[in-house]
Amino acid sequence: MTPSRLRLIALLALAVPIVVTAIAAGSNAAFGALALAAAAAVLAMLLAGPAFRAILAVLIALLGACVVAVAVFLPELDALTVVAIVGGALQVLVAAWVATTIRSWPATGARYSRSRVEGERASDDPARSWDALSAGDDPTDPAGVE
Repeated sequence: MTPSRLRLIALLALAVPIVVTAIAAGSNAAFGALALAAAAAVLAMLLAGPAFRAILAVLIALLGACVVAVAVFLPELDALTVVAIVGGALQVLVAAWVATTIRSWPATGARYSRSRVEGERASDDPARSWDALSAGDDPTDPAGVE
Protein backbone atom coordinates (compact mmCIF):
# COMPACT_ATOMS: atom_id res chain seq x y z
CA MET A 1 0.00 0.00 0.00
CA THR A 2 1.35 3.41 -0.93
CA PRO A 3 2.00 5.97 1.84
CA SER A 4 -0.56 8.37 0.35
CA ARG A 5 -3.23 5.69 0.32
CA LEU A 6 -2.40 4.72 3.90
CA ARG A 7 -2.76 8.35 4.98
CA LEU A 8 -6.12 8.62 3.21
CA ILE A 9 -7.42 5.44 4.84
CA ALA A 10 -6.23 6.60 8.25
CA LEU A 11 -7.89 10.01 7.94
CA LEU A 12 -11.14 8.48 6.69
CA ALA A 13 -11.03 5.95 9.53
CA LEU A 14 -10.70 8.83 11.98
CA ALA A 15 -13.66 10.61 10.38
CA VAL A 16 -16.07 7.75 11.13
CA PRO A 17 -16.00 7.92 14.96
CA ILE A 18 -15.97 11.72 14.83
CA VAL A 19 -19.18 11.69 12.78
CA VAL A 20 -20.71 9.13 15.14
CA THR A 21 -19.86 11.37 18.09
CA ALA A 22 -21.29 14.41 16.28
CA ILE A 23 -24.54 12.51 15.75
CA ALA A 24 -24.77 12.06 19.52
CA ALA A 25 -24.53 15.84 20.02
CA GLY A 26 -28.33 15.91 20.15
CA SER A 27 -28.10 14.24 23.54
CA ASN A 28 -25.45 16.56 25.03
CA ALA A 29 -23.67 19.61 23.59
CA ALA A 30 -20.34 18.37 24.95
CA PHE A 31 -20.32 15.64 22.31
CA GLY A 32 -20.52 18.24 19.55
CA ALA A 33 -17.67 20.25 21.04
CA LEU A 34 -15.48 17.17 21.41
CA ALA A 35 -16.27 16.06 17.85
CA LEU A 36 -15.38 19.51 16.54
CA ALA A 37 -12.07 19.51 18.43
CA ALA A 38 -11.22 16.06 17.08
CA ALA A 39 -12.10 17.13 13.53
CA ALA A 40 -9.80 20.14 13.84
CA ALA A 41 -7.00 17.89 15.06
CA VAL A 42 -7.52 15.54 12.10
CA LEU A 43 -7.30 18.46 9.67
CA ALA A 44 -4.15 19.69 11.40
CA MET A 45 -2.59 16.28 10.74
CA LEU A 46 -2.59 17.11 7.03
CA LEU A 47 -0.15 19.98 7.54
CA ALA A 48 1.90 18.65 10.45
CA GLY A 49 5.21 16.86 10.42
CA PRO A 50 5.65 13.32 11.79
CA ALA A 51 6.35 14.29 15.41
CA PHE A 52 3.41 16.67 15.62
CA ARG A 53 1.19 14.08 13.91
CA ALA A 54 1.97 11.66 16.73
CA ILE A 55 1.06 14.31 19.30
CA LEU A 56 -2.20 14.97 17.45
CA ALA A 57 -3.00 11.25 17.33
CA VAL A 58 -2.59 11.07 21.12
CA LEU A 59 -4.78 14.17 21.46
CA ILE A 60 -7.47 12.58 19.29
CA ALA A 61 -7.35 9.45 21.44
CA LEU A 62 -7.70 11.57 24.58
CA LEU A 63 -10.67 13.38 23.05
CA GLY A 64 -12.26 10.00 22.39
CA ALA A 65 -11.68 9.04 26.02
CA CYS A 66 -13.30 12.33 27.06
CA VAL A 67 -16.35 11.45 24.96
CA VAL A 68 -16.65 8.14 26.80
CA ALA A 69 -16.14 9.84 30.17
CA VAL A 70 -18.82 12.45 29.47
CA ALA A 71 -21.24 9.77 28.32
CA VAL A 72 -20.63 7.57 31.35
CA PHE A 73 -21.23 10.40 33.79
CA LEU A 74 -24.50 11.56 32.23
CA PRO A 75 -27.47 11.04 34.57
CA GLU A 76 -29.57 9.22 31.99
CA LEU A 77 -28.54 6.61 29.48
CA ASP A 78 -30.43 6.98 26.21
CA ALA A 79 -29.71 5.71 22.69
CA LEU A 80 -27.62 8.74 21.71
CA THR A 81 -25.47 8.32 24.81
CA VAL A 82 -24.76 4.73 23.81
CA VAL A 83 -23.88 5.97 20.32
CA ALA A 84 -21.46 8.44 21.90
CA ILE A 85 -19.82 5.70 23.98
CA VAL A 86 -19.35 3.56 20.88
CA GLY A 87 -18.02 6.53 18.89
CA GLY A 88 -15.60 7.58 21.63
CA ALA A 89 -14.27 4.05 22.11
CA LEU A 90 -13.87 3.63 18.37
CA GLN A 91 -12.07 6.98 18.21
CA VAL A 92 -9.56 5.85 20.83
CA LEU A 93 -8.88 2.60 18.94
CA VAL A 94 -8.55 4.24 15.53
CA ALA A 95 -6.32 7.02 16.89
CA ALA A 96 -4.04 4.39 18.43
CA TRP A 97 -3.85 2.62 15.07
CA VAL A 98 -3.15 5.92 13.29
CA ALA A 99 -0.35 6.67 15.75
CA THR A 100 1.36 3.44 14.69
CA THR A 101 1.06 4.22 10.96
CA ILE A 102 2.19 7.87 11.02
CA ARG A 103 5.84 7.07 10.23
CA SER A 104 4.69 5.48 6.95
CA TRP A 105 2.81 8.57 5.78
CA PRO A 106 4.38 10.73 3.07
CA ALA A 107 6.32 13.76 4.22
CA THR A 108 4.64 17.11 4.12
CA GLY A 109 5.56 19.20 1.11
CA ALA A 110 8.03 22.05 1.26
CA ARG A 111 5.32 24.40 0.05
CA TYR A 112 5.28 26.42 3.25
CA SER A 113 8.96 26.26 4.09
CA ARG A 114 11.65 28.75 3.16
CA SER A 115 13.69 27.46 0.22
CA ARG A 116 16.21 30.16 -0.62
CA VAL A 117 19.86 29.54 0.15
CA GLU A 118 21.51 32.47 1.90
CA GLY A 119 23.04 34.89 -0.56
CA GLU A 120 21.48 33.26 -3.60
CA ARG A 121 19.12 35.40 -5.69
CA ALA A 122 17.08 34.07 -8.58
CA SER A 123 16.62 37.42 -10.30
CA ASP A 124 19.17 36.71 -13.05
CA ASP A 125 17.28 33.87 -14.70
CA PRO A 126 13.50 34.11 -15.31
CA ALA A 127 13.03 30.36 -14.81
CA ARG A 128 14.84 30.47 -11.46
CA SER A 129 12.79 33.54 -10.50
CA TRP A 130 9.59 31.65 -11.22
CA ASP A 131 10.81 28.62 -9.26
CA ALA A 132 11.80 30.82 -6.33
CA LEU A 133 8.37 32.47 -6.37
CA SER A 134 6.68 29.07 -6.49
CA ALA A 135 8.83 27.98 -3.54
CA GLY A 136 7.59 30.89 -1.46
CA ASP A 137 10.42 33.42 -1.82
CA ASP A 138 9.33 37.03 -1.60
CA PRO A 139 10.59 38.95 -4.67
CA THR A 140 9.95 42.27 -2.91
CA ASP A 141 12.26 41.39 -0.02
CA PRO A 142 15.35 43.62 -0.55
CA ALA A 143 17.47 41.77 1.99
CA GLY A 144 17.00 38.45 0.25
CA VAL A 145 17.15 36.46 3.46
CA GLU A 146 15.16 36.74 6.64
